[in-house]
Amino acid sequence: MASASTDSPARSPARLKRITVARAAGRPRVWAYAAATAIAGVAVLIFGMWFGGNLVQRQVDGLLVGGQGNVTTWGLMASKFGLDVASVGVIGMLAGCLLLPVTGGGLGDPARRCLRTAGWLALAWGVANAALLMFSWSDVVAQPVTTLPVARLFTDAPAAFPSARAYLSSTALALVISAAVAITRTRRGALIVLPLALYNLTPMALQGHAAHGTVLKFSLAIHVIVVSLWVGGLAALLIHARGEPAALAVAVPRFSTLALACYAAVAATGLIAAWELLGQVSLAWTTRYGVLVILKATALITLGILGWWHRRHTVRRVRAADGPLARSAFIRLAAAEVIVMVAAIALAVALSRTASPDTILLHSGR
Repeated sequence: MASASTDSPARSPARLKRITVARAAGRPRVWAYAAATAIAGVAVLIFGMWFGGNLVQRQVDGLLVGGQGNVTTWGLMASKFGLDVASVGVIGMLAGCLLLPVTGGGLGDPARRCLRTAGWLALAWGVANAALLMFSWSDVVAQPVTTLPVARLFTDAPAAFPSARAYLSSTALALVISAAVAITRTRRGALIVLPLALYNLTPMALQGHAAHGTVLKFSLAIHVIVVSLWVGGLAALLIHARGEPAALAVAVPRFSTLALACYAAVAATGLIAAWELLGQVSLAWTTRYGVLVILKATALITLGILGWWHRRHTVRRVRAADGPLARSAFIRLAAAEVIVMVAAIALAVALSRTASPDTILLHSGR
C-alpha cells in the first residue's frame, strides 16, 4: 500500500518534471497566439478605418463624413476597440467560470483564474470607457482633448456633452463589476455579476446607428450580447483551461452548445442590422459600408466552418479526453477562431465609425 502511494503517477517527481517542462514549452506558443491575435486585430482595424473613409473628411450628398486622421480620430478608434475587447473578455471569463466544472464543491483553478482575469479586464473596461468619453466629446465639439473643460462633466454634464451621463454611468458600472468580481468566490457570485456585465454592454453599443429605429436597437443589443458570450467564452477556455484535460472534457461540450445558439443569433441579428442600415441589396457592393459588411459576413462564415469542424471532429475527442493530440487540435483550432473573431470585432468598430447609406439618406434631406 505504502509503495503504491509513493509510486503514484500523480506524485512522481519525473511526472511533475515533465508537466513543468511541457508548460514552460507551451508559454512561447501562447505568446505567439496572443501576438498574432493582437496584430490581426490592429491591422484589420486600421484597414477598416482607412477603407471606410474615416481618416479623411469628404462630402457625400451634402453630408460631411469621415475623420481627419488626428489624435481624436485615432483615440476614438483605439478606445472603442479596447472597450469592446475588454467587455467581451469580462463576459467571456464569467461565462467560462460557469461552463467549467465544480471541483470539490467549489471553483476549480481554471474557474478562479477566469474570475481574476475578469476583474482586471473590467478595470480596463472602465478606463477604455472613460477614454472613449473624452475622445467622443472632443469629436462632437471639434476641440482637442487637452482643451476640454473636464470639470463640467461633474457640474453640468448635459450642457457640456449631452451623452456624457451614459458614458459616466457605464464607466462607473464597469468599476463596480471589477470590484464585485474581485470578491466573488463562487459560481453563484459569477452568475449574479454576469447579467450586470451584459447590461453594461448596451449603452455604448446603442450610441451609434441604433438611434435609427427600434428594430435596429434591439437587434444590435442582442448581437453584442451573444457575440460577447461566444467570443469571450471561447477565449476563456483557451486561456485558462487549455492545460486541464478533465476541465476541458466537461466545458467544451457545454460551450459547443452555447456557441451554436450564439452563432445562429449573431447571423440573424447581423442580417437584420445590415438590412436596416443598407436598405437595398445592391448597396452591399457599391458602398464602402456595404463592402465592410460583406467582409464581416465572410468572417462569420469562416467561423461557421471552423465551428462545424469543431463539432464534427474535436469536441468528441476532447470530451473523451483522447490524449494530448486531441487537446492540441482543439487549442490550434480555437486559437484560429479567436483570431478571426477579433478581426470581426475590429471590422465592427470600423463599421460603427463609417457612415451607412441609411445615415447619409437621413441627413441629406432626400
